[in-house]
Amino acid sequence: MRLIIILLLLTISLVAETILLMNSNAKIERYESMEKAFTNSIDKPFKRIDIGNMSKKKIKEYLYDEYPDIVYAIGTKAFQYARKYVPEKKIFFSSIVNYKRLKMGKKCFGVSNELHTGMKITLLKSLLSQTKTLSMIYSRYTKNVYESFKEEAKHVGIQVIGQKIDEDDIFDMPKIQSADVFVMIADPILIKDEKKVKRLYSTLKKANKPIIAYHPLYIKYGAVLVLSVDTPIVGRQVAAMIQSDMNGNAFTPIQMPIGTKIIFNKGLAERMKLYYDKSALGIVNKVIK
Repeated sequence: MRLIIILLLLTISLVAETILLMNSNAKIERYESMEKAFTNSIDKPFKRIDIGNMSKKKIKEYLYDEYPDIVYAIGTKAFQYARKYVPEKKIFFSSIVNYKRLKMGKKCFGVSNELHTGMKITLLKSLLSQTKTLSMIYSRYTKNVYESFKEEAKHVGIQVIGQKIDEDDIFDMPKIQSADVFVMIADPILIKDEKKVKRLYSTLKKANKPIIAYHPLYIKYGAVLVLSVDTPIVGRQVAAMIQSDMNGNAFTPIQMPIGTKIIFNKGLAERMKLYYDKSALGIVNKVIK
């Protein structure tokens, strides 16, 4: 009898945990790059599903049928479905704008969508060394990001001027334009209205105010500097977290992205007569002339 129990326990220990990668929409470039990097880095078998065009009913049925032990959710949509239908399972996430606004369980782990604020301030100050003030637009969802900027900016002598917005609020342009630069963060209220964002950029451009953005998309809108997350590295980072968990090793539950991608529109900066430190161009991944 004892031998049977030992064999049973050994069999159970040998059953590998199942992994499911859920992509909110694989047609989105950054989601696709995270998935590809994850696929090339994980040394465990896993299944994947793109829920971009799936109905709520189909997603529910799939999760109940597969019932994975571990879910890697890329994007908010995938994370919310995983939390709704398999909340008792381990859920790893990436590419969620301000993850703190969502309900996180004890079995939720992942990589933040935002670079560490201190790193952003350091990079900004290194390249645009004459910056003394910066303005930001934030909401209840990103108040913690704004407060973090204020605190970190103090260390390098930069004052942060912020406007808090709610739904349908009008931007206080005199206040925003009073700073040396405008820093755009991934605030869900701000970015949901593309027309308002374009008007904001247009107004700042007319006032000759440089814009620091968080995603390469905003270069075409008129951002002079982009400080963004290196998305493939995030995919590899999540793979390492899952492997650590499966191997019984300790890891930090919520991690900051360890890779950065810096784009500097040198041509625009020069047309704006914006001073930049030429010796700092070495930290830039891509220079637009």
